[in-house]
Amino acid sequence: MINTQSLEAVASTRLDSHIGKPLYDSYSFAQIPQTIYHLLTGAGKMGLPSSVLGDLPDKYDKIILLFVDAFGWRFFQQYLEDLQFLKRFQREGVASQITTQFPSTTAAHVATIHSGLPVGETGIYEWYYYEPLLDNIISPLLFSFAGDRERDTLKKTGVSEESLFPTQTIYHQLQDSGIESYCFQHQAYAFSPFSRVACNGAKVVPYKTVPEALVNLTEALLAQREKAYFFIYFDSIDAIAHKYSPNSPQFDAEVRTFWLTIERLLHESLVGKIKNTLLLITADHGQIEVSPQTTIYLNRLYPKIEKFMKTNRDGNPLVPAGSARDMFLYIKEEYLDEAYDLLSCKLQDRAKVYPTQTLIDEGYFGGGKPSSALLNRLGNLIILPHKHETVWWYEENRFEQKLLGHHGGLSREEMETIFLALPYS
Repeated sequence: MINTQSLEAVASTRLDSHIGKPLYDSYSFAQIPQTIYHLLTGAGKMGLPSSVLGDLPDKYDKIILLFVDAFGWRFFQQYLEDLQFLKRFQREGVASQITTQFPSTTAAHVATIHSGLPVGETGIYEWYYYEPLLDNIISPLLFSFAGDRERDTLKKTGVSEESLFPTQTIYHQLQDSGIESYCFQHQAYAFSPFSRVACNGAKVVPYKTVPEALVNLTEALLAQREKAYFFIYFDSIDAIAHKYSPNSPQFDAEVRTFWLTIERLLHESLVGKIKNTLLLITADHGQIEVSPQTTIYLNRLYPKIEKFMKTNRDGNPLVPAGSARDMFLYIKEEYLDEAYDLLSCKLQDRAKVYPTQTLIDEGYFGGGKPSSALLNRLGNLIILPHKHETVWWYEENRFEQKLLGHHGGLSREEMETIFLALPYS
């Protein structure tokens, strides 16, 4: 069934027909870890509203979570009638619409799914942000300085990954209840500094290809006699959408092949062979079409803008942070009003400029007061480009907007996503 209650709840928060607002306390990605914990242990609250299960049971011995990067609600709607596997959630399970957190980024959501903490507590919110411990802009998931072409360049600083990322994990919580966890990730980053912290408490299973991952997942599921949680992350749909755009034939081919592979190698291998197991599927965001040809580069639009920027101890301006769909600026306090007025004027037809405090006060980073981890990393101005627009910073071969699909902002295409549930009994 399609969960109409979820559709109504998400629609009720939209600011207009194009822009949404996160629902942290109800139909939110941030509630997924608690929901999984509750379904396996019976402890605590449900997390997501009970309607996400419809008439399905609320206790399971095993849960599988497929985290399909970028496969947001727009794509679920687009492919629902064409793909048998997705159609099955309408016939035999429950398909709910939920919101992402803000920003609608992979960094914010992988931190949440592993730690069980919302973005306001993890402090991990974007691909690039200022890290006070290093007094520099970093790329947290790559464990590198912003603009570096290789991974792990932060290792030379001596700063540990445990000091940069939440050490609490859902896997430890489940372990305390006697439940084993498995974390399947691509071999390129299965044992990265971020993954080592984020997946602590789980058995990490690296994979090279999607078919390999699904065969290994199925074998582990069928061999597991006790209660268990299986998490698996897929990045291929996101990567293709970034490179070719969400309306490209390459993207269409990737989506169709991916879900056909899931149908053949996962679903058909499990039907009739496992009991009291729930398959869940979610995504960290969707994507929206953008064009590098129309990107606005702030330092080209207004070269004097650097005088407004905070600098680190070496005198380097703290740029860029966020992404081209949600750019965070670190403005010197004495220039904050001037920078806000100037950028609002220069970007008036292409983007909206917000004082960060305004979005904090309005609940975009969660209902409570954000943690010091987040507050110390946030810029004080945020640029949210209009639909299909991008705003960024230009440094040749370091910071250029080359993508044809993007996310991070508050458009419905980016921040309305999925929570799909299908039982195997």
